[in-house]
Amino acid sequence: MDWLGIGVFILSLAFTALVILLIPVFKKLTETLGHTAETVESVNKTVGEVSGEATVILHNVNETLMDVNEKIAQLNPLFKIVHDTGESAHHLTSTMVKFTSKKADHAQAGTDILDRNDLEGILRGAAFIYYLRQAKKDYDHKNA
Repeated sequence: MDWLGIGVFILSLAFTALVILLIPVFKKLTETLGHTAETVESVNKTVGEVSGEATVILHNVNETLMDVNEKIAQLNPLFKIVHDTGESAHHLTSTMVKFTSKKADHAQAGTDILDRNDLEGILRGAAFIYYLRQAKKDYDHKNA
């Protein structure tokens, strides 16, 4: 045998030993890849189920939103009525405030006149009533 043949023989023995040593590694790799394939298949099923449930949930959410929008649309006239009622009440109270402040000003003017003339007791009450009647007559003549 020549050296080339011996070298090839040694290389073939080393390659055979390497293959023998790699057989368990390849078996474990095959087993691991099998488990990985099962896991991927399980994950695919789970993702399919979750996406189906998510689709159902989104459909239910859309129906709920449409129902809420419909009910809010039905409540809008009620809110408008409440708003109009609030504006009417505000207008009424502001008118009453103006009216009562005018009356209070007239009454204050009458009491100022009574204070200037130092009237007291029954005479003060009679003078105040007289002043209020005169103020009413003046008001009636202005608005007539």
